[in-house]
Amino acid sequence: MKLSRFFFLFIFAFVVQSTVFAIPSISELPQAVIPRDTLVQAEKNSFLPIMSETKHNSGNSSFYKIILFYYNKSNILFRIILFLNLFFISSAIILVFMIFIKRVMSEYVIYREKKCRDRYSTYITRWIYEKDDNVVPESLIKELESPISRNVFTSELLSLHDNLSGESGEKLKELFIQAGLIKYAIQKTRSFYWHVKAMGFRELALMKINTENPLIAKYLDAKNLALRLEALLAMIQLNPEDPLIYFDNPKIQYTEWGQINALIALKKIGSVPDFGNLMQSSNKSAVIFALKMAGIFKQFDTAELVTQRLNDRDEEIRREAIITLGKMELPDSNSNLIEIFPNESTTNKVEILRAMILSGDNQNAAFFEKALLHETNLSIRILSAKGLVKLGEEGLKMLDSIISQSDTKLKLIIIHAKDKRI
Repeated sequence: MKLSRFFFLFIFAFVVQSTVFAIPSISELPQAVIPRDTLVQAEKNSFLPIMSETKHNSGNSSFYKIILFYYNKSNILFRIILFLNLFFISSAIILVFMIFIKRVMSEYVIYREKKCRDRYSTYITRWIYEKDDNVVPESLIKELESPISRNVFTSELLSLHDNLSGESGEKLKELFIQAGLIKYAIQKTRSFYWHVKAMGFRELALMKINTENPLIAKYLDAKNLALRLEALLAMIQLNPEDPLIYFDNPKIQYTEWGQINALIALKKIGSVPDFGNLMQSSNKSAVIFALKMAGIFKQFDTAELVTQRLNDRDEEIRREAIITLGKMELPDSNSNLIEIFPNESTTNKVEILRAMILSGDNQNAAFFEKALLHETNLSIRILSAKGLVKLGEEGLKMLDSIISQSDTKLKLIIIHAKDKRI
């Protein structure tokens, strides 16, 4: 509404401007419009700089002739202003008309969608629970040739499919195929627009239709992050036997958001792959993803491969390996963590301490004590003290011994670590 008001004001402003510039001297008006005596008197007292020589016409003149007369007798400045005014006014009128048409069409689409949604939802629900073999009527297939109807039907079908599995999910897939929606999904994957292409990937993935796998795989390294993510999720869902088949591609970089969505997709397919092979990839983001997944799914068989990554050149990979060993809570890995501790960055030292706290091994007491007394970073010292607290009675005795001969700062650290509220 505000946009429409703006354009009406815009038109009004140009009309006023054109009127101001178009005011001629009284002597320029045709005699049929202004009396002769008035013209003579006016010529003595007024002039119009932008108008050239005067001309008087006898007889009645039409509006078109008057405008044409002014145009022919005006100089170049007036003509330019007149042209620009007419151009902007015409453009504004056309734009307002287009906005009006678009609004009408939008309201029509909303009306059609609302009208179709309830009917299609009822039909799809009945299709799921009908025990007899169902056949999609030709009238519905014909109706789905309309983009509006097809989009509503597809949306309702996919929405129900997200919440169903097993036999019900298979019946929805059958409906998807019988309704002829496969060809439209494939058309979407070949669309010029990325969001339409991504929608096609999603539809094929949800319906487990893998005929377009080679095409989808081409977009795993697309520049568009959203399209790349949809391609990745589609590949996981369409390859449940080997969902990591495309992960070892060095051209593909997996973002944090992509890894989270990949985890969700892996949980949906119900089969957890072995991430050990992916840990040996030359793709850094793939290795980090594999380490995270091994920790989340507690794949203890990969512990040796994870431990090997503690000596990786890349600090981020080493950090993720440390975190993964912490999630696995393997006491045997503590010796490896203690060995690399002195040469690690402060961030990685913090993660090493967190990992060793989770393992809960009393043999770590001496290590915690040494870190508490000799490290200078406050976070490291606090975690070391908390590590001793987690060890129970033995750790608390060590802290009591330390606090009796410590400075004020160290005392505050120990008190902080002992506080159960923190």
